[in-house]
Amino acid sequence: MFKKAIYLTIFTIAAALFISSCNCACGDQVAGPDEIVAEMQVGLDEITSEELHVMMDSLEIFYLVDVREMTEYAYGYIPGAINIPLGVLIFKMGNEAFWDEEMMYPPEITDKMIVYCKKGKRSVMAAHYLKRLGYPNVYYIDGGWKAWEMAYPLEYEENLDALGGHADEHADEGGC
Repeated sequence: MFKKAIYLTIFTIAAALFISSCNCACGDQVAGPDEIVAEMQVGLDEITSEELHVMMDSLEIFYLVDVREMTEYAYGYIPGAINIPLGVLIFKMGNEAFWDEEMMYPPEITDKMIVYCKKGKRSVMAAHYLKRLGYPNVYYIDGGWKAWEMAYPLEYEENLDALGGHADEHADEGGC
């Protein structure tokens, strides 16, 4: 009888631990992508499109990376930006062969990098990822391409009206 009580106690404790461990894993869920982006944004550095414009006018050297999809980039981009979609950036950033294929020098770990997307969410994810890779001088543009386009409507590639660059009729391919 005593052995049965011990076995029952051990079984009860093991079952309770198992059930509580399942509940802990479920507690890590988030409400959605906006909450994930908000968590990633903590500790990141942002700049405004106006601050970027001043940097460009001062001829400061930095990498300006547009992390939107290529079709979004084709509708307009900030002068001097290179297009590396977020998914490519995540998996190819440290790959020297990628940079060779693109005929660009890979950024040094201390180089200043500014990332942007359409409205800012993907750029937060890119900046977060780059910081985790050890790049200390990473910034994202608050409001992304839309903030730049509103502040400087004449300072991007010409003939965009013919391509539909000002219309919001083309789909967001990256989700934000």
